[in-house]
Amino acid sequence: MWLWGELGRGKKELETFKYFITHMSNMLLYNKELIILKEFTSDYSIKNYGRKLASKLKMNQKTVSNILNNLEKQHILKFTQDGKNKYYYINKSNPSVKDIIKLIEINKRIMFFKEYNKLNDLFLEIEKRSRGLVIIFGSYANLSSTKNSDMDIFAIGKVEDLQDLEALYNIKINIIYSSKDKFKLNDLFIKEIINSHIILKGVEEYIDLTW
Repeated sequence: MWLWGELGRGKKELETFKYFITHMSNMLLYNKELIILKEFTSDYSIKNYGRKLASKLKMNQKTVSNILNNLEKQHILKFTQDGKNKYYYINKSNPSVKDIIKLIEINKRIMFFKEYNKLNDLFLEIEKRSRGLVIIFGSYANLSSTKNSDMDIFAIGKVEDLQDLEALYNIKINIIYSSKDKFKLNDLFIKEIINSHIILKGVEEYIDLTW
């Protein structure tokens, strides 16, 4: 079950949630293994090599190489070799990998809540009013929103009326509904969501759909 779904929704529970966010941040936010593994989650068949990851993430190349080798030894990644380059990819035959991807999604959500700390109770209320898979995408998900930005939500399931929240926070909330049958990985819109998203609810469902 999604960890913060257990925390409740009152003032005391919100403070508990914020405390949880702060301390989970210390454990996850700057974990280099999770930062590197995140680069494999936009497409579970993608192959990456160390020099490219080091350049993109602005990390020491030897550090990246050591982490990739360690992840391969743990059977989290596999690799193919082309000349001197090792191309790493997700080991989908390891059943633990899905749990690791859940941690990556948790890490992304922690970063998101830290960035938009004044809107934490809004996100929790949207989660409370939702059933199924609920994802934030667009400018809020990629942390480029302004005070005039709409909040874009993708949902497979049902989201109750949010007009009162729109008025309270002065944010226009756009919800795009879909279904599992229409969730096609080669669809350009779905690719946009996969590349930049924050899961408010339904992380396991999301991973199964994109696996």
